[in-house]
Amino acid sequence: MKKIILSALLLPLFLLSACATALPGEEVLQNLINRSADLESYHQFVAFRTTTTKEDLNGVTTVNEQYTTADATLFPEEKTGYGKRIDKNNPYPATKSEFYVTPEVGYVRTDDADWTAYATPDVPLASLQVYPLETFIELSQIIEEYGTLELKGDEYLLSFSGSDDALNKELNYLFQTLPTEKTDYEITIHLDAESFYLTDFRYRSTAIHPDQKTTVTTELTGEFDLYDQAQKLKPVPDFDAADTTAATTDSSF
Repeated sequence: MKKIILSALLLPLFLLSACATALPGEEVLQNLINRSADLESYHQFVAFRTTTTKEDLNGVTTVNEQYTTADATLFPEEKTGYGKRIDKNNPYPATKSEFYVTPEVGYVRTDDADWTAYATPDVPLASLQVYPLETFIELSQIIEEYGTLELKGDEYLLSFSGSDDALNKELNYLFQTLPTEKTDYEITIHLDAESFYLTDFRYRSTAIHPDQKTTVTTELTGEFDLYDQAQKLKPVPDFDAADTTAATTDSSF
């Protein structure tokens, strides 16, 4: 009987010790920064959408929507990458671009036209990323300061909901946008609790401009994966040849 009682007492203690213990926010973010600084490669999908609703002098409401999606595989240390991007500004047709960037030169092709070489690879590489991973690491630091961080299962969840003047200034500076007196935010960022890598995020801001009778809603979503496991760049193909387009494709797209 004593053994049974002892076992019954030990079982809850074992289960308690097996549960993960949440780390302080500063330590979580420092782990994110340290692990991300040494990345050899990663894959990202980022979607950016802006919806502007405006009422004119006659009370007629118009809605304009712009969006960009970028699917990229990047190699930070080598400053190389490849992927696809779509830009859309209603009511105009969408523009589709493909990128293949090497340390020496970057190649871009738009709407299946001929490849164009850029002497400065940073130009197409910046276009390919929409926002680099570093931007979302900075966003995570800001939300850790103004929002909440909690351990949920096998991930850390950073979140903020509402408005805050100081937060508003920092986010406008981060994304290089014009500040408004009042902006409401809904932001969630997920980090893997074991590796501390950023896995996905959801960002939504609603800015109201009463004097212009305009509301601007910005939605930014993204997923990150294949950390240090992305497919290596193939040898630079001959972009003058008709059969080289497959060199920019990847199974992760």
